[in-house]
Amino acid sequence: MSSRRDPSAPPPPRTGVHSLVWAIGAFGLLIVLALVPSLVGDARFEVEDAAHQEDQMLQGMPAGEDYPDCSEYGLAEDDPRSEPKPLYVSAPSGSPHAPTVDGVNLDQHFSSGGMSGRYHVFARDIDYSKPVGLVVRLHGDGAEEYAKPWGMLNCMAQVAASYNAILVVPLTPDPAKDLTWWKEMDENQPWLMDLVQRQLPGTYPIDPSRVWWMGYSGGAEMLSYGVVPDHLDAVTGGAIMVGGGGAPRYASVKPSAEQAQDTRLYWLVGAQDDGTDPREPFDARTAAVEGSAWYERVGFAGVRLNILNGRDHLNVPQVSLLDQILSAHAR
Repeated sequence: MSSRRDPSAPPPPRTGVHSLVWAIGAFGLLIVLALVPSLVGDARFEVEDAAHQEDQMLQGMPAGEDYPDCSEYGLAEDDPRSEPKPLYVSAPSGSPHAPTVDGVNLDQHFSSGGMSGRYHVFARDIDYSKPVGLVVRLHGDGAEEYAKPWGMLNCMAQVAASYNAILVVPLTPDPAKDLTWWKEMDENQPWLMDLVQRQLPGTYPIDPSRVWWMGYSGGAEMLSYGVVPDHLDAVTGGAIMVGGGGAPRYASVKPSAEQAQDTRLYWLVGAQDDGTDPREPFDARTAAVEGSAWYERVGFAGVRLNILNGRDHLNVPQVSLLDQILSAHAR
């Protein structure tokens, strides 16, 4: 006799162990069904929250407000570049994605090696019939200046343009909430170098011998720890470390005789930027002293350390300092 149950016969009653197994399975299924909406909701919330954070990162200029005067960042009041130029084609509306004027491209997206980030480009008032330089400006931890391109960055771009240089301001692809360059340097650095050495030269006729780097606070750390020792060939104009730039712990660099003689490395830090201010506990002054000394020891002749009296981490006049350094090396 076949052991197969007749498919037309009713199933046997669930008793004993079979009944218990069935009850446990049914209970588990009910739990899963109850959790699915929550799990889907949580995943959707994470995606929506990430999109919301991205939308909130870039801030439009507040409607009805005037552009900050560039004398706030160190330029003389009678300097024609102290008069800020509008970024948007019409009066500020408060929208972060309002149409920008020709030559200004904000919050551009770039992906490389599995990393995705964004950047601003200020290429207004550039004479493309002459050699075009590039200033790469790396933000501090938190990227506050990136979020407000109509402020200091707009003024910095006007200074760069007066030396026929484009200003690019990348936003770290590091997804951490504190938005640092240096905490995930091994992942961030390839993305950054691909942006500067492949993406931008593919769009703009940049003279590779005129590339300057400028980093503030955590951005200065990124320069001294990573970009300068690992990619010295890309630092053809020089590097400016503001409010930081410590000595590399693990990096090594062997400059050629020409690089050791010609590479310009600047450290600029406030005398009061010593970590005692509870708003900024980072001891940038010690970092700058140690970083500049390290680069001198490995043979760089162009190291300059400038400790600014009366300045702290927040009030270093970055725009005028950029102007002074570019002016000293204009050609």
